[in-house]
Parts: sequence; C-alpha cells; structure tokens
Amino acid sequence: MAVTLSMLCGDTEQKYGLELIAGKAGMNALVRWVHTLETEAVQPFLRGGELIVTTGIGHSDTAWLDSFAKALKSSGAAGLAVLVGAHIPEVPESVTSYCEREAFPLFAMRDETKIPDMTCELCRRITGMEKHDSAVGDALRSVMTEPVTLRSHSRFLVREGFSDDSRYSAVAACVISDTGEAVDASAAAESVGVRSAVINMKSRSAVFTSKGILTAVCQNCTAEEVKLLCERIKGAEQGRTFIGVSESVQGLAGISRAYEQAEAAMISSLLSDTGCTLYKNIGIMKLILGVRDRAVLRAYVNETLGKLRAYDSEHDTDLAHVLRVYIENNGSVNEVAAIEKVHRNTVNGKMRMVKELLGDDLGDVRKSGLHIAFLIDDVLRVYDEKLNTLGKA
Repeated sequence: MAVTLSMLCGDTEQKYGLELIAGKAGMNALVRWVHTLETEAVQPFLRGGELIVTTGIGHSDTAWLDSFAKALKSSGAAGLAVLVGAHIPEVPESVTSYCEREAFPLFAMRDETKIPDMTCELCRRITGMEKHDSAVGDALRSVMTEPVTLRSHSRFLVREGFSDDSRYSAVAACVISDTGEAVDASAAAESVGVRSAVINMKSRSAVFTSKGILTAVCQNCTAEEVKLLCERIKGAEQGRTFIGVSESVQGLAGISRAYEQAEAAMISSLLSDTGCTLYKNIGIMKLILGVRDRAVLRAYVNETLGKLRAYDSEHDTDLAHVLRVYIENNGSVNEVAAIEKVHRNTVNGKMRMVKELLGDDLGDVRKSGLHIAFLIDDVLRVYDEKLNTLGKA
C-alpha cells in the first residue's frame, strides 16, 4: 500500500534516534521519498511527499529554519528531520511551534553517522511498499476488466484487506488536455493528494490507472470520502478532469460491475461537460453504455440515421442536425428557428425533406428511437476521438 510517515518511521526512534518532536497530527501524510536538502530555495527540488533531512551545513545560525520549514510545508513535503549537532545545536522553539500548529511532522536526530543508513533503508522500504501497492493494483485491474480472473486473485486481495463481505464503489476519471485530447491520468493517480485521500479512507482501498484512466476502488467508503477523493482528483489535473462514480456493490465479484458503472458515468460526464457524475443519475445512458459491443451501437446508428447522413454528405445539407434540434425541443418549429437563427419556413422545409427520407412517421416512438441514435452517436464519438487514444478501442 502507499506509505505514510507513521508506517515508515514506526521503529526509527529506537533504531536511528529519529525522534518526533512536533506535528504528530500530520503523521498520516503520504511519503514518497527521503531527500537531503540544505537550502531555503526548496521549490525546484520537491515534487511533494518528501521527508526532508537537513544538517544545517553552510549556515552560520538557525534563523533560516523558520522560512525553511514553511517553504517545505507549502511545497508539499511530508515532514522534516533536523540533525541536532554541530551546525544546529537545538531546534528553535519558533520552528517547533509552527510545525505543531500546522501538523507538519518535525523530527530531531542526534547521530550524523546514522543518516546514510537511515535514508538508504527508508528509501528501500518505500520502494518495496510501492511495488507491493502496484501488485494490488494489477490484481484489481485484472478483476475489473476480466472478471473470470477473480478466482486466481481473490486470496491475494483478501489477504491485502479487501473483504468479500464488504461493499465497493469505483471512481473513474479521464484527463482532457487543452487541445481536446485525452491524456494518460497516471500523474493524477500518483499525486500525493489523491493517494492520501485513498490511504486515509477507513477501509482498505486502492488507486491506479487502467489504460490511461484513473481508477479507484473504495471499500465501505462514505459519501464524504468519495467527495474528498473527487476533489483531490480535480486538484491534481493537468487539463480538464471528468469523473464518474459508481453505485455501491456487494463483494469482490461486484468490482467489475462497479467499474463499468464508473466508466459509464465518466463518459456521461464528458458528454454533459460536467466535472463529476454519479452513475445513478445518468438515466437512459445506462442502457446505451450497458452495451459493450460497439459494433451493435454503430449498426443501430447507421440503420437509424444512415440515410440522413448520406444525404447531408452528398448535398452539403444539415438535415440530421436540424432533426436533432427538432427532437430535443419537443418538435417545436419556432424553437428550432430561434436556435438556428432562421425563418420557421426554412425549418419546415428541412423537416419535410427529413420525412421524405425517413418516412412520414415521426411519432413519439420514432422520435425516441432517433433521439437514442443521436445519443449513441455522441458516445461513439467520445470513444473514437478521445478514449481510443488511451487504448480503449
């Protein structure tokens, strides 16, 4: 699982003399690496989640530690370990008070000979735990995309804290760049904020990417935990982020269904241009996105709209577009004319051509079928123009 300071430094006081002197409330912070730093200009050297070790070399007094601690905190460091010795005789009270007030873990270390051994071991622990976390993600990814593999992964997942008696929710998120293309969400999935939100959930949960889409599997999570996670995902964006959240499902066997729901809600979020969408609120899109064979969807669109599309292509007209606006505005010619900024007679003329091509029957049932075809076409466009670039074809 992802590593917190509490997990990483549980035995370091006895083994290396690393004593926590302030900021205990922040020990659940995610730590990604251990790094030695002696300069107040910390920004170029940090990516977030580092435990910083400093000896004070190059400084004539300890006044710099105040701004140093504040800069580390604002840059997302996980904590600060100060070597108390020749260069820093004692940690200033102002630094201790700041770290306690800001829940920023502050450690004191009094044996400089142990620094290389400690940093080496802690980094080795972090690497090992991250590899283990990756194995959990691989197992969950397999169960989501190929449910038949559950039997081969269930023992491992149960051993890792994923109970078959629990309820699970899934979150799926894609990142769209400023150019309108989907980009790999790995950076968001690996961000300290997102991983912290997952690791601090009450029950064992996980976050990883599946073919470029950020995916979280949340066990027995509350609505507040899911909301925080979604906020952290948005905060880690490198473009516009669209999020889908599944309903709660029972047991490990339900994880694949939860992911399908989350992905469907994510696509609905893309279509409606909203930041986060719950599966329970996507209406008829449940039926459309429940069809996994896209060839079936393409065939329906072609059978329903093919004649109009062919006519528009051959004659440079917009009959399919006008028909959609007409359907979405309850068949009101006046509304269509206002939206398209044309005379109502122009709309009537185009609708006569539509009826000639499709047949005179544009009753409620037929219009519903046409509306569904337009919605399917939207979904297929999302896959073709965005998600296929992430290997979703």
